[in-house]
This record gives sequence, structure tokens and C-alpha cells, in this order.
Amino acid sequence: MHATWSDPTISTAPVSEAVTILLAGPSLRTSAWYAALQADARFRVTSWANDLPDLSLKIASRPEALLLDASIFPGPEELVNFLTRLQGAAYILLPLQATPEELEAIGKVPCVKGVYRGDTPLAELNGRMYGDVSAMRSFSHPGMGGVWEMSARSGILPVQMRIIAVWNQTGGVGKTTVSTNLAYESARRGLPTLLIGLGSPDDLPLILSLKKEPNLSHWRANPTPDGLKAAIQKKDHLDVLAGFPDVLSEAQAINTPVDAPNSLERLVNQAIRSEYAVIVLDAPPTALAANAIAAANTLVLVARPSLEGVMRSVEAYRTVVERLAGQHTIPHNGVYVVLNRVGSRLDSNEWHRSASQLLGRSFPPIVAQIPDDPRVGAAQDNRALPLVASDEFARALKPLADTLLSVKDGSYSGPQKKVIRIGPLKIKV
Repeated sequence: MHATWSDPTISTAPVSEAVTILLAGPSLRTSAWYAALQADARFRVTSWANDLPDLSLKIASRPEALLLDASIFPGPEELVNFLTRLQGAAYILLPLQATPEELEAIGKVPCVKGVYRGDTPLAELNGRMYGDVSAMRSFSHPGMGGVWEMSARSGILPVQMRIIAVWNQTGGVGKTTVSTNLAYESARRGLPTLLIGLGSPDDLPLILSLKKEPNLSHWRANPTPDGLKAAIQKKDHLDVLAGFPDVLSEAQAINTPVDAPNSLERLVNQAIRSEYAVIVLDAPPTALAANAIAAANTLVLVARPSLEGVMRSVEAYRTVVERLAGQHTIPHNGVYVVLNRVGSRLDSNEWHRSASQLLGRSFPPIVAQIPDDPRVGAAQDNRALPLVASDEFARALKPLADTLLSVKDGSYSGPQKKVIRIGPLKIKV
């Protein structure tokens, strides 16, 4: 199934325009690839990985392209789980024993631009990789807008799936308010959206007028696609998985290994395979936040417009970019700030200037300023959404929604997909 691709001769390329590429696979394979790519000025090999743990760390450097020998993965399910959270362009070499169904299914993962079996035709592939990344650059811009790309066959395909962790390291700043209304707006725009609560006890059932059960503990007891479906409640068009009923349940989740069937990372992977275009994690100010950040590719920091809000937000940002470095796929331009309850204290310019001074470099942008509107609390006390109850709140949230939920060339119409089996795994394509 190798296609013929033109490979125009390009002898030199500015360093700033060279495609950054990560090589992954057995050492003999990556060495051969490196030798071939080193002679091509269009590419800059940022690093290589020879096993899965090393790859999981190095992918956080966010190369524009990944050239991967999939033999370092134990099986197709683990490969698909990895690829569904990957950003950039991926080119996959499968073992010779891979079936045509496996080639087809893996080729349908949004980030995969080429899939091969047995060997990669580098003479042809170099031109394809350069062209693909150049095309991706042409419609990308700071702020990561243009997240969705239309497909004539199926409506809309996620070029970059949004897995949004809404967080700060202190409670009471409005994380749940922002996450619930952002998720509701996403669903209202027609994007299949899942809101996952991680509080203990979780506020989502109370403020969204849902039941306390089922909740996240029910999925953890049955961590299967059917278990996920059974644990979800509906708020109009929004799917909601309520959080923990008590702190003991949360403590069990914190101590759950990443590769356990009922880990938060596995939950997100299941949600991705269930065709959600946007997943919003209402992350708590506890150790479980690290799991949410590890599962996300976008971070929204909710802060109060005060000096203590500056200090806590800068510390939260440092936690993500320093202490958790290599443990997530959130890029430097994938962090956004929301100031909540803006009123008589610091304005946005003062707040951002103070945060940048404390950090020692420019702080991530403030994309939304939510006013201190008594209708917000009143709406939640009445189990209503501020997005619906307050026009002022809706206008304030809109810049964040527009930034994170951009749709190119139309609105979501819902993909029509078939199911391909890879052993016990079902993949919708």
C-alpha cells in the first residue's frame, strides 16, 4: 500500500524551517534512519528512543514528526492508545506479520500520515514528511486555533484532539465553574464532549442537577467501554462522568498505577476511542491533578485576580513545566489563563505583568476574564448553568471557547464510521 510521492530536491533549508523529527524503534533501525536524515537539510533529528518508556518521555519535546518502528510496542492496542494522544505527524513501520486490517485501522488514527509494513521507503518518505509538516504549519498559528479539519467523507476529523485539564493548585478559584460551562459550550457547538469530574465529593451532580450515581467509582469497578457508557449521565447534549463520592475513593485513584485498567489515563484513552472530540477534566487541587495533567494536551489555569492568585498560578505553572516535565504532552503554548471574579482587584495587565515578573519570563496568556457577577453563584445554587443564566458570563467565556474549540469550514456533522477489529480491540474508522 505504498503510494508514490514526489520528492523535490531541496539541498538546503533554514534551521528555523527544518522539520523537527523524533526517531523511535530498535537501535539498529534508528541508527539507519538517523544516518539517512542527517544528510537531508530539511530535517533536524531532535532525539531518538529505543524503548517505550524512553519514547513516552521524549515525545514531550513535541517534535513535528515521529518516525516509529512499532515493534517496540507490545501490541496494536498499546500502539493505538499511544497514537490517539499524539500531536504532530506520525509515520509508522509495522512488523511483517501485521495484517491488512491492522494497517488500515492504524492508518485511520488522525495523527498517522503514513503506515508501512516491513520497511520504509525513505527516499520517497522524506518528501512526504516535509510536505505534510509544511501543510500543517500553513494553517497552524499561536494559540493553537484551527483545531478541527473538515473531511468531505465524514464531516470533521480531529487534527488535534482537545483533552483539557482545568486546574490550579488551590481550591475555590472557579475551576468547576469554568470546566462545566466550557464543556457545555463545546457540546452546544456540536462537538461530542465528555466532562469528567475528579472532585471528592464531586460538585458536578449538585450544580448540574444530576444524580450522585453512577459516577467515576462505578467505572473504576468496571473499566470497560460498556462500563464507561453505563457510568455517563446527560446534561442536554453534554456527557458527564461525575467524580468521586468521597475522599477514600479519590485516595484509591491516586495510588492506582498508570498502566492499571482503571487508571485515569486508561479512562481518557477509552473516551478517545468512544469518538469524543473534546474531553474536559475538572482537575482537583490534590495529587490526582498530576494524573489529569499527564492525560491532557491542553491546560487551563483558573486564577483569582489578586496577588495571591498570581503567586499560586505561577507555582502551578512551574509544577507543570518543571516538576512534571516529561510526564505530559502539554506544549508551552497549550497553557491558557482564565481570571475569575474580576472586579476591584488587579486588572488583567497588572496580573499578567506580576506573573511574568515572578516567573522570570512571559507568563501564558490570559484568554478570558470572567466578571464577579452574583448571577453566577445564584444560577449554580438553582442548579442552572451560568452560561445560560448570564449573558455577561457567556460573553466572558467566549474567547476561551473560541480559542480551544475552533472549527474550520463548518460545524460538526458527526462521522459515520465502521469498526475494524485488531484481535480483541475494536477501532472505529
